[in-house]
Amino acid sequence: MRGKDNTNRKKICIACGGSAGHIFPGLTLAEELKRRYSDKVEILFVTSDNKLAQSILQESGFSFYTIPPRGQRFAFTSNLFKSSLKSMKIIFSTLPDCFIGFGSYVSGPPFVAASILGIPTIIHEQNAVMGKANRLMRHFATKITLSFPESLKSKKTNIVVTGNPIREAAVRAYDKVSARDFLGISHNKFTILVMGGSQGSQTINSMVLEMFKDIPGELQDKMQVIHISGEKDYERVKGEYQTLDILYKLYPFFNEMGIIYSASDISISRAGASVIFELGIHKIPSILIPYPFAESHQVRNASFFARKGAAIMIEENELSKTSLYSAVVKLMEEENLKESMSERLAELVNTDAAEKLADEVGLLVGLNRLNPLITA
Repeated sequence: MRGKDNTNRKKICIACGGSAGHIFPGLTLAEELKRRYSDKVEILFVTSDNKLAQSILQESGFSFYTIPPRGQRFAFTSNLFKSSLKSMKIIFSTLPDCFIGFGSYVSGPPFVAASILGIPTIIHEQNAVMGKANRLMRHFATKITLSFPESLKSKKTNIVVTGNPIREAAVRAYDKVSARDFLGISHNKFTILVMGGSQGSQTINSMVLEMFKDIPGELQDKMQVIHISGEKDYERVKGEYQTLDILYKLYPFFNEMGIIYSASDISISRAGASVIFELGIHKIPSILIPYPFAESHQVRNASFFARKGAAIMIEENELSKTSLYSAVVKLMEEENLKESMSERLAELVNTDAAEKLADEVGLLVGLNRLNPLITA
């Protein structure tokens, strides 16, 4: 039997994997719930025991618990057992009023514990194709929320397309002149954003550099680059740029991505769910090079946007400096194509995903959106 919270606050437990792509949507939802309901909610996180997750959540100020990462081979069984025991302890001791899982291995054990206790559960899928954890949990979840309308072909009434919650630092838009002034780059040059996700991509870094080596000088004079390389590849990429005759700004990581997006004309990027929705909110035409592994999530994400005319997709096995150069020149020279991509992005991306997801949480725990001090 569940205990009572004498403060009358609603406890919300959010579980998300240890990557930025999982943590930021969960954190964005938490911030929306606190903005909307203030001290009527108490939020705690369950996440992977890694440095990135702990750093982001410590900075956020929200309470969190960690469980062991999945591990490989023999470590998997051991860590699954440890994770299950710890998850049971967390859920049984905190007794949340609602559990929200953002996929990944981390969400599974606490989801099971919450279900055993009869706690209402929500799963959120960021990608176009559901991951293993969410495919299992969808059969028992109280509510299923999706970023892509194609994620689950079903007529179940407990499915809602909310979109993917995007953090405020990435949503915030600036006028192009101010953004470029802040970065110290030209107002007039065609600006290409290059990035490979929160950890960077050595494949994209290398191919972009190879392409720039062969671009004709008259074309290089018309362009500049904002390149987010990732920490591991930063020094190598920096050394390569110093041999090129092209204007560039290079960062290992950049937190206030709204500034970067506002300064950019097009992007060359991986196709993680958070990244492509951030690009979509800013209506930036993109060349998407999806990571080919991890159940092909990124391939399906990129394919969805490409089919809708909102991006150009180059799969990694087709990636070369020639194919990349062709796509870049196409976007530079065909203004109508850029405009149509921007229009399609505006139609595909929900700008109020966090609000929609918070609505679903509020309904399950009995908090009224219009007057959060009155329970439904």
